[in-house]
Amino acid sequence: MLVLGTSAVRAQQSAEFDACMAKAEGVSTKMLDCGKAEIGKWDTRLNTAYQAVLASSKGEAHAQLLGEQRAWLKHHLSETHRLAADPNNGSVAFLDSQAFELKDIADRTLVLEKRAQGSR
Repeated sequence: MLVLGTSAVRAQQSAEFDACMAKAEGVSTKMLDCGKAEIGKWDTRLNTAYQAVLASSKGEAHAQLLGEQRAWLKHHLSETHRLAADPNNGSVAFLDSQAFELKDIADRTLVLEKRAQGSR
């Protein structure tokens, strides 16, 4: 089953996601649909938190945040694609890639949300 790794992220994983995964009954295409929906929710939160931190940052802190986010995104996309293209993993490669994508977006979201709260 596709589950998020860190306890903070796991605690915030939606009940809808858990129900969707249970209903998928191990069918990979259905599991991927569940993951896609959950990634969409986390991506919205990530963008909201990023915009909040960006709006409150000035000067060097602003430039640092931009660079940090670009570096994170570059690694995020690279690793997601690498995992999806793993020839040794067959169809599981897509599930592994999506599990990484979901966990990575969720982890980054929590970091940015914490920073946004600290900047208020």
